[in-house]
Order: sequence, then structure tokens, then C-alpha cells
Amino acid sequence: MIILDLIFTQVYFHTNVIRNKVQYVFKNKNTQFDYIFLGSSRVEFHINTDLIDSITQKKSLNLGISGQSLPENFLMLKLLKDNKIKAKRIFLQVDESNLRSTTEKRNLLGASYFMPYIYLNSSIKNHMKIYDANYKYDAYFPFYRYIKYNPKIGYRELLLTLGGKKRADNFFIGLKTTFDKKNETYQFVKKYNNSLLTKIKEYAKENNIQITLYTSPYYNRKNNQEFDLFCKENNIINYTGSIKSIKYFKDLGHLNNKGARQFTLSIIKNFGL
Repeated sequence: MIILDLIFTQVYFHTNVIRNKVQYVFKNKNTQFDYIFLGSSRVEFHINTDLIDSITQKKSLNLGISGQSLPENFLMLKLLKDNKIKAKRIFLQVDESNLRSTTEKRNLLGASYFMPYIYLNSSIKNHMKIYDANYKYDAYFPFYRYIKYNPKIGYRELLLTLGGKKRADNFFIGLKTTFDKKNETYQFVKKYNNSLLTKIKEYAKENNIQITLYTSPYYNRKNNQEFDLFCKENNIINYTGSIKSIKYFKDLGHLNNKGARQFTLSIIKNFGL
């Protein structure tokens, strides 16, 4: 297991093949963008950066990664600083579900792409000590993380990396299907926690990073009054109810390609990009 761990780690650390967005950050130091978007699948599938660039003649980057939550988004923000990847404005999409947690340590299933670097990068290691509930296993049990996060960094991904199979340059992914469960609702809860948001905003201020917090649309939201108030009190631009027609959704929490276009156009207009 120790030998396998060393082999996998060395391949991911030294490869010039970019297979995911964390690798992109490590391999594109000292670059400048106008806008960078951080978040979960609700950025990866919602923010069409090609559309932004074609309309605004600016340079934007979609760093949304499916499955990520606020701790991983915070870590990505740190890695951008470490690698001197700058933007005039960084947008962080906040999922409603991420704000329900009352503890800092979580099961960071969205941390897959960071794991090959946990021994070798101090920012990742120090961050995971604070936020990863399984840190001791992920950091100190040889090859454990490659088994646990196998779909993202396991054998198949290693072979594709060794074979030089690069990811497509376009980091926005449009979803094609349309939601067909008209009567389903996205249910909000009644209590939210802003401790991690506060730390992110403090980090941005300390490092002279202009950051904008926002949250993407949900289909047919219910019991959202408490969340709407939370957004207002924490300076989160609230788009949860901004798109209502089912034809723009893939499921309760994700827009399809048409919806992403509508939402991206709203972002361009509302923020004067």
C-alpha cells in the first residue's frame, strides 16, 4: 500500500496533464482573470463562462466542482492565492444545504481532487486538519484516500493521466435534460450557520480579494423565508427564486443548459460584467 501510495502521488504531483480543476490551479500559476466562479455543481453546471467572455470581452474561469461544499471552496480560494491566480472579482456560490452544518469538521466528499497533494502542500494539509472529519485516515493511512475517492483519483483516473488524456478546456458543463416532476418542491430548513462564511469573508479582506457571495436558483422552493432573511443579513445575493419555469431545470437544484444561459445572462446584467 505504501508503494502504491507513492506511485499515485508522484504521478499526480508531477504530471503536466490537466484532468481536473485543482490540477489546473497548480499548473497555471501567475495568471490573471477578470472573473472567477467558485462553488459546487451549481457553478459547474450554471455559469457559462464562454457566454460571459463572448458578451463582455473579458476573461472568466469556472472553477465549480460537483460535490464540493464551503470548506473545499475555501481551500480553493487559498490555492488561488498561493499560486498567484488573480481575478478582479471572485464569485462564490453558496448552497443552502452547506449552511445547515453547525460543526466545522465534515465528511468532505467533494475534496477528492485535493487528496493527492495532502502530504505535499501545506495549505491543503493545514486546511484539512481543521475541516476534514476523516483527516487522520486521509492523511496518514497509506493509499486510503485513493480507495475512498476512487471514482475521482483511483486506477482509471491514473491510467487516463498516464495516457495523456487531457480534460476539455471548457470548464462549464451544460445539462441537457428537463425536469419532469412538476409538483416536487425544494424544502428549506429553519436554521443556518454563518461561521464559515465569516471566515471566508475575513480571509478575502485580509488578502485584498474582492469576493461576492450568491446562491443559484432552486425549482419550486418552499419554506424559504428563514433562508431569505439569512441571505439578507449575510450579504448573499439571493437568486434562489429567480427562475421559476420547470423548462429551465434538470432537477430541483440544477438548471439545464437553457436555464444556465438564462441565469448567466442575469449575472452579466445584474453585476455589470
